[in-house]
Amino acid sequence: MISTNECAARRYRFSQTLRTIALGLALSWPASIAQADGFFFQLDAARSTSSATASLGRGPFTFGAGAVRYDGGRTYGLSATWQLPLDTSVATIKVGPALGLTRDESSDESPELGLKVVAERYIPTDFGSVFLLADLNSIDSSWFVLAQFGLAAPDLSVEVSHGESDTYSETSLALSRTLQDGPVSLRLGYRLESKEAFAGISINTF
Repeated sequence: MISTNECAARRYRFSQTLRTIALGLALSWPASIAQADGFFFQLDAARSTSSATASLGRGPFTFGAGAVRYDGGRTYGLSATWQLPLDTSVATIKVGPALGLTRDESSDESPELGLKVVAERYIPTDFGSVFLLADLNSIDSSWFVLAQFGLAAPDLSVEVSHGESDTYSETSLALSRTLQDGPVSLRLGYRLESKEAFAGISINTF
């Protein structure tokens, strides 16, 4: 089990690493910012856990919120990121502050302020598209990666994701089906480490 001092040291090193990455990116390749307005919402529910995420894009700014319910507690998060003026043919990089709060059966922790770095890449393909995402957050030293493969013909997408922090680790597989060429999709998936299926819905207007 990780001690309190070791956990604090890991968080400090992780936070310093994120700050170094953000500074290096901000000073690197100058380019125009590709601005895309839109809204994204996703809700997944399983027997023991449920999660909801939402993000709103306005020009170079993205505002995000998330909540996770699990056996014994809940976590909440807010973030506001700004798209760095980098070459978007490589990736879209966003950096900004994050706020996190954890509540469990034994105690309520105070809100924690952190730094968030997001890298995204959308690649059109002959079969549809590929979307890649990497999300780093200094709060609880958390990170999340996702690869989504969209199939244009049957309006299906397949995704694999993995996330870790000081308190959890999970790998998920999911299949989504778009409804009537609109922004709404239905989701079915499986969490490998917790060994449970989940169902959900997503709305994407980006």
